[in-house]
Amino acid sequence: MDPVTLGIAAAALLATKFGEGFAKEAGSSAWNGVKRLRDAVAAKFKGKPDDETVLQQVLADPQDTELRAALAQRITAAAADDVGFRSSLAELIEQARREPGAQTVFAQATDHAKQINIAGDNHGGITL
Repeated sequence: MDPVTLGIAAAALLATKFGEGFAKEAGSSAWNGVKRLRDAVAAKFKGKPDDETVLQQVLADPQDTELRAALAQRITAAAADDVGFRSSLAELIEQARREPGAQTVFAQATDHAKQINIAGDNHGGITL
């Protein structure tokens, strides 16, 4: 995956703030995968106060689309500069895609997409 796609997908997964409801529905492997993604991004941002702040703000307020876009841009920049980080993100996102419980809430839009495709069932609102 290219850095832009990784940034968008990672920010979307982190912003869903999968929480207790997701953990119960999706199972522990999906929940653990999202925690590993959060930990990987947090480790990459460590020592960079602006990046750390944006990550924490998104985790605290996942519905804020401007914050999610800012997080996606920061993850994209980090992935463009660090091949190892980019590889780790790609692996973690792919793991989330394969998790049946996560597929009901995972959506991906790339480049200048005007629409998204969502696999599985939706039993709640979708905010873009």
